[in-house]
Amino acid sequence: METLGQRLARYRNEANLTQKGLAAACNWQNGQGRIANYEKDKREPSLADLRMLSLALKKPLMDLVEGDDDQTRSTAPKIDDYALIPQYTAHGSAGNGHLNDHVEIKGGLVFRRDWLARMALRERSLHVIYAKGQSMEPTICDGDVVLLDEAQKEPRDRRIYAMLKPDGELIIKRLAQSMTGGWIIRSDNEDKRQYPDEAASDNEIGHLKIVGRIVWHGGAL
Repeated sequence: METLGQRLARYRNEANLTQKGLAAACNWQNGQGRIANYEKDKREPSLADLRMLSLALKKPLMDLVEGDDDQTRSTAPKIDDYALIPQYTAHGSAGNGHLNDHVEIKGGLVFRRDWLARMALRERSLHVIYAKGQSMEPTICDGDVVLLDEAQKEPRDRRIYAMLKPDGELIIKRLAQSMTGGWIIRSDNEDKRQYPDEAASDNEIGHLKIVGRIVWHGGAL
């Protein structure tokens, strides 16, 4: 099957454009290297770059992404099948205290919309942030990205949440209902000397301000 890079090179040749010429048509200064990487499938173009390329090549965006033959069009994934969830520079503390004095969007992660539907997740409620620290290992490791659903703010037993402490620290912990009432703010790390669990009443959990539930995590294997 023709890759996106191979298709981009074919369309460029059909338009009698060099890589440098296509970069110029996209208004990308010194963009020949970018085009070369795209054509060699070394880099994946962003949606904005795909739109610019489709305009420069005078090709429909879907033809560039899926191909221009019926067989490819019927089997290749469609852009509308995916949702781009914004990724923030914020860190949720999983062991080390961390305050987010300045937060900005840093790209995004793509998820299949059918998976989001199966998980009953709404795009507008989702954000991607980073975990920092070892207290939630082995479930969530230092540096992992996590998917946060702001629609789920009610505490549920054994679920993992991002919570904002009164001092502004954003923490990622598991909540467990206590046998004697109230809640336990629990770290998954078995080293309880370094990462002790904390008891919290229903009132204290309310003061923590649950930002949302962690519904997915990703990291290096």
